[in-house]
Amino acid sequence: MNGNVRYASSSRLKKGEKTVWEFLVGHKSDGTVLTIDPTGLTKHSVVFGATGSGKTVLCKAIIEEAAVQGVPVLAIDPKGDIGCLAIRSLDFRFRPFSDVEAKLLGRTPEEYATGLATEYRNKYAEEGHGDEDLEGFVKRTEVRIYTPRSSSGFPVSMSPRLAPPRDFVKMMAEEPSLALDLLELKASNILRLAGYGEESKVQHALITKILEEAWRSGHELTLETLIQEVSAPSFDKLGMLELDEAIGTRDRSELARRLNVLVTDAGAKAWFIGETPDFDKWFRKSQGRTPICVVDLRGIPSEIGKQVFVEYLLQELFYWLTRQEGTQALQYLLYFDEVHGYCPPVREPPSKKILMHLIHVSRAYGLGIIMATQNPSDVDYKVISNANFRFIGNLSTRQDIERVRTGLSLGSDAFQTISTLRTRQFYHQVFDQGESSIITPRWLMSYHRGPLEAKEVKMLTAGLPAPKTSVRALPLLVPEEALVREAEKKRIKRGFLGGTEERYLFQNTVYLPYLEFSYRYSAKKGLVSKQTVIQEGRSAVLALKEVDLGFQPELLELTSQVSEEELDPRSVVVGVDSTELLNQRLTELKGLLYDHDEKLETLAKQSEGNGEDDATRKSLKEHMEYVAKQRSFRWKLFSDGLKLPSKIDLDTFEFLEGNLFYIPYYIIKLSRDRESRYLVWNRVGKEDETIADELMKNRKFRDLLETRRAAKLRSELVPTSNALQR
Repeated sequence: MNGNVRYASSSRLKKGEKTVWEFLVGHKSDGTVLTIDPTGLTKHSVVFGATGSGKTVLCKAIIEEAAVQGVPVLAIDPKGDIGCLAIRSLDFRFRPFSDVEAKLLGRTPEEYATGLATEYRNKYAEEGHGDEDLEGFVKRTEVRIYTPRSSSGFPVSMSPRLAPPRDFVKMMAEEPSLALDLLELKASNILRLAGYGEESKVQHALITKILEEAWRSGHELTLETLIQEVSAPSFDKLGMLELDEAIGTRDRSELARRLNVLVTDAGAKAWFIGETPDFDKWFRKSQGRTPICVVDLRGIPSEIGKQVFVEYLLQELFYWLTRQEGTQALQYLLYFDEVHGYCPPVREPPSKKILMHLIHVSRAYGLGIIMATQNPSDVDYKVISNANFRFIGNLSTRQDIERVRTGLSLGSDAFQTISTLRTRQFYHQVFDQGESSIITPRWLMSYHRGPLEAKEVKMLTAGLPAPKTSVRALPLLVPEEALVREAEKKRIKRGFLGGTEERYLFQNTVYLPYLEFSYRYSAKKGLVSKQTVIQEGRSAVLALKEVDLGFQPELLELTSQVSEEELDPRSVVVGVDSTELLNQRLTELKGLLYDHDEKLETLAKQSEGNGEDDATRKSLKEHMEYVAKQRSFRWKLFSDGLKLPSKIDLDTFEFLEGNLFYIPYYIIKLSRDRESRYLVWNRVGKEDETIADELMKNRKFRDLLETRRAAKLRSELVPTSNALQR
């Protein structure tokens, strides 16, 4: 056997001799089994077939095989039937999810479930599967159903992520086309959300310029700061034109107004419920289970809304892929069900550009793409022609058959072959090998039926544990129970004469992000003959743009105790995983020191020019002393944590690489008579007044914790009973 397509007899497969890297797809008309080398899937696949042709069964079979072999899957599901992959069990009993069909057929639920289990077990055995395959699928994979604009599954937010890509400046220098793609796609998505189309070139140029300026300087934008920049840009020219010539105040005001709707309108806010897609989490194995992430689009009421969301989702996937190591071996699988309408031959819906882009570049990152549709005439021919694996089932019209034959450059005899296909039969072609055959997809290990109802999605989601996130963290050395007892001692109780007592509003271990980093600068050494030397050092800092507690080099002693931990993501406050935040603060410090120096110079000149006016000179002297103290204070805050000499050339100072790690704090919020306070303990059980004080005075810091509190409360409202015996 060579190439991407491998054939084996079913008896050989029954003996457990199937090569582990092969995906069992189905069998040929002569009884031989068709398996696919997964590496070939990075050249992409298309599956065509009318309703009832077996198209979805074939695609699910490939998904099941991929997940069993440890390949994470993202499935875009416009109709709601791909989530049925979550309905599986070791004995093929699928109640209560089979009860719907039992009722339609006029049979009792238990009788129907028993017959169904027998049918699935027999068909499964005939396909040559062993018990280890079924056990691998049921026990070592996990189906998670994500539901944008709906709480029936895991809600997904479409809040645009405006943080700069990692090493963006370096990317602009070394891979400018990739950096410009990221800018262009992000700007397009923002404008879609604001209701603009492809024709809004000037607005697109403005948003792109704002993003580029922010990302080059390492600044992270939010929707709020983006609106401010649109209203009053920090630059004077757009291209070769003055800003007002390129885009007038009226157009900028209209763009700002539309963007503002996204943060104020209740309907718009529905897009931002839930967590944003994070493929570090989505594609990470949880407790040894390979994830199948199904994104059910039915909660989005309009077709254009679905297209905009798909554009956003695929952009996030693309951003994530660009941070992964390149490989042509299959690492991830994207399945797009009923792709027609999202990538049509003539129109340019929001989803088309990014999907076409992924088709062209994803192979370099090990992403295979499978696209299925019942309407091949409604799919751009470039999608069809770029696929190496082609599966064609029975089609509804001669137009569809001819479209497929022409788009795939099939021979004249293919029309007759496709026209005579029966249900669950597919004409299969491997383009780069020039091979073709008629196949029937294998029997599924999961329950195959029509779309899930919202209540069924809830049941399937409720039985899943919260996804874990893997971070480098220090352990909490004191049991939470001991800290709860300490908090109870400090909580104000009701007195003998009455009054109110404090109640708990927030009570949780929270992991805060810290960055250990290195730096270097030039300095003069020597008493007589001054020589320039390069000085280097290391320190640590709280890696949050909302909080600045200065540098904490003492934390470096703890980094040897850091280990990889699987944590509840709701307890982790995600930090800035680079020195971009530090570079931003360095730029701000340089500007501040420069302003102070200019002010001192101006005051000195004013003092010299005031002659004998002692009162004025005294006032100016006091002002100069105040400014000098402020300058000294700000420099001391920066220099002490880095052990810098009193005088260095800040233009030679640079931050080098940084590594993120997390430190646990046990944080309690108490409330009484409309007043609240925070109690904080560090990892060794000692009260931390610095963090507590910062929470009391820093609203943005408090908001980070309140977001986690709200997420925790929402999860606790969901029932935790398993929906299916696994």
